[in-house]
Amino acid sequence: MNPALVITPVLLFAASLLFLLPILLRLFTTCKVEDISPEWLETFSCSSYYAMEGLLSDEDFDFLSRQPGFDLSLYKKLRRDRLNIFKQYLDRLILDFNRLHVAARFLLAHSSRDSSHLVSRLAWLKVRFSVAVIQAHISYALCRFGLHSVSVRAVIRHLEEMSAQLRAIPADNQLLSLG
Repeated sequence: MNPALVITPVLLFAASLLFLLPILLRLFTTCKVEDISPEWLETFSCSSYYAMEGLLSDEDFDFLSRQPGFDLSLYKKLRRDRLNIFKQYLDRLILDFNRLHVAARFLLAHSSRDSSHLVSRLAWLKVRFSVAVIQAHISYALCRFGLHSVSVRAVIRHLEEMSAQLRAIPADNQLLSLG
């Protein structure tokens, strides 16, 4: 038996695990209900993440490259800075989704109404969000090497859906009485 046939899949699996582990840890690290303030819930808006969609847009970089006095080092710095900003946005978006998810689960757990269908909807939404985040991270990694552009529309759409689910939960208490 050829050792490369055994080692190659093991190495690919290990590399995939090393890539996915930090993402999965962020996705499944839950916050405490006490960490979700009523003020945050009142002021939360998905619109703060819409800027992510244009951060790595090819249009801006194409425009820059057509300008007189174009400097490749400036282009590389701008791209590197925008990639870092994008990553910070994505990490914050995951945190906000997790906060909304915890708040929704808390409200469902403390509701006197039968909400089993909402619990399964929240679980399925978490799975879809997680898949979209992993896809965004893969695109991000490829974008770092200049091979791909990043689309976060699906991730933002799932955040919007989570926010709408939270606001639609019929709660015996007000949303602001979390904790």
